[in-house]
Amino acid sequence: MRGVIFHGEAECSVKEFPDPEPGPGQVRVKMIASGICGSDLHQYQITREQASRRGDRIPGHEPCGLVDRLGPDVQKLAIGDRVSVYHYLGCGHCPQCASGNLMWCPDRQGYGGPVNGSHGDYVIADARNCVPLPDSLSFVDGAFLACPGGTGYSAMSKLDVRENQPVAIFGLGPVGLSGLLVARARGGRVIGVEVKEDRLELARQVGAEAVVDARSVDPVKAIQDFTGGEGVGMAFEASGSPQCREQIVSSLRRGGKAVFCGAGNNDKVINPGLLIGNQLTLMGSFVLPLWMAWEAVAFTASYGISFDPLVTHRFPIDRAPEAYRTFHEGNTGKVVFEWDPE
Repeated sequence: MRGVIFHGEAECSVKEFPDPEPGPGQVRVKMIASGICGSDLHQYQITREQASRRGDRIPGHEPCGLVDRLGPDVQKLAIGDRVSVYHYLGCGHCPQCASGNLMWCPDRQGYGGPVNGSHGDYVIADARNCVPLPDSLSFVDGAFLACPGGTGYSAMSKLDVRENQPVAIFGLGPVGLSGLLVARARGGRVIGVEVKEDRLELARQVGAEAVVDARSVDPVKAIQDFTGGEGVGMAFEASGSPQCREQIVSSLRRGGKAVFCGAGNNDKVINPGLLIGNQLTLMGSFVLPLWMAWEAVAFTASYGISFDPLVTHRFPIDRAPEAYRTFHEGNTGKVVFEWDPE
């Protein structure tokens, strides 16, 4: 099988690996679609010394494909099943795993980190991590739901977006745009904030009622204007920017709530006066639990959501250096690897 490896300093290549074999309770999934995530870029940019310590670990944690081999004791899946793969592995014998919060398991392992990930021809997955993908959803939809789409769904569930409620989304990369699609499906009126014109245009195309170019317009004022001076009741932060976090708090109406999921700068910028005086609710959100992955797939299928319009670049795995370089330059929507399903 082919898989991507990192060399450090924004260089990668494709290497041949032995085909993996599933163990008890595991399956092998042939990749059909897998996106490049912003967190993959963090590893792509490490030093050569760090890359040497990382070794030939295959990155990627947005797996979607076809079950093509069963390990012993697998009874709930069959060869040919279409699956989106939940991207954290847990021990299976702790309270966090029992509750579906595998990402909090003390012994968790994430694809592309301790274990080989989805930027290769196959991944080995625990059978319980394989979420069936309805025929109405594309493999790209399944890859989105494994990370950015699932993250957006979890955030909008925490906000409990309802019909005609205004929602501000700061950061219109793949996660923010995924949240936009989910919020629109729930009936929300979305105003998006971004600094890149191509992403602002993409947000317009997929249903944002208003967009704000934060390079030239004050987002807080724009949101006040959008809501008739009241401020939004809910906001989603997917930028990782300290300035955006501060602006979100300032743009919330009294009693408003916001979900923060953008990893990045850790500067402390929350205004305690606004937090206390306006009785705001600020929540963190980190991917989603395993049980919610099933719910997110069902929601996406039920509401006819398609994440495909968020994809601006598609590559075969053999062109991985070009794909990573393109995403690293930042002038894209989602960048995905795709394989022939035959």
